[in-house]
Amino acid sequence: MARRARHWTTAYSFILPAVALTVIFSIVPLVMVFQRSLYRGNIFGTNLTFAGLANYREVFSTGGGHALVVTFVFTAGFVVVCMVSGLCIALLLDVRLPGLSQLRAFFIIPMVVPQVATAFIWFTLFQPDTGLFNRVLDYFGLPQVSLSTPRIALLAVIAFGAWQFFGEVVLLYLAALKGLPQDVLEAASVDGAGAWQRLRRIRLPLLRHQTVLLLVLATLNGLQTFTQIYVLTDGGPSGATQTALYYVYQQAFGLGASGSVGLADAMAVILFFISITITASQLALLGGNRRQARLCGCGCALGLPSTSWWACRCCSCCSRCCGWWRRH
Repeated sequence: MARRARHWTTAYSFILPAVALTVIFSIVPLVMVFQRSLYRGNIFGTNLTFAGLANYREVFSTGGGHALVVTFVFTAGFVVVCMVSGLCIALLLDVRLPGLSQLRAFFIIPMVVPQVATAFIWFTLFQPDTGLFNRVLDYFGLPQVSLSTPRIALLAVIAFGAWQFFGEVVLLYLAALKGLPQDVLEAASVDGAGAWQRLRRIRLPLLRHQTVLLLVLATLNGLQTFTQIYVLTDGGPSGATQTALYYVYQQAFGLGASGSVGLADAMAVILFFISITITASQLALLGGNRRQARLCGCGCALGLPSTSWWACRCCSCCSRCCGWWRRH
């Protein structure tokens, strides 16, 4: 008993620093945000007055509702572009051709270059007459684009955010593709499955867990976007790119005396619960791992996901494809 107690004491002594840092820099600030969302006052907390839930109602009367709509639109476009383009490029790179291993290094560049620096570069690309995008459009006789147009501004920040993040999607998908069982793919190919059938019935089901992880990361990244908004559009034009996090910044710092730290904290709490709800919903809908036993053609019990009836599996006992995908 004493030996077990010493074991647990040693184990907890190793994790105690990490737990302490998490509590100090994550839990305590989160509790403070919840508390300050019930008060009105400045960022320094020198003249706080209790407001209760009035701050949450006032958020939607001071542009917070519009900011949430913009956040949802941005996040939806951001997630779709990142996931689709990342998967497609990963599939293109998952072939044995000379030079592709060196090409993968280019997708790391957006991840290591500071966002502010790259945002300024993107800002110059949209400059009238001198920007690269407008010069190309002018060369082909097309009308120029400007960040002062609401739709163009929103598309620009979505494109920049996707360019900044999709390299991570490419690398994670590519690593997952390299880890897929090749005997399963080869057996399905021998059994007559084409490239599209192997992708739809084998690769995508086996990439399910990586897809859920990337979907959650991309969603949280989209909900928390700020840098590209601040540098490229400053929330404009006419609030077309004002996201929820940018609304928090404006109420706490950007509007000066006319802002309210209570409104900023209230929006932060709303965004926190939205992020938790969306993440939990994604994990519940896509991350379930319930399995049921099925019997393949040669009598082997195969554990197939109950939601993935179209997944192909091969028999581990005989290393050959049972043709189950063809019969379903």
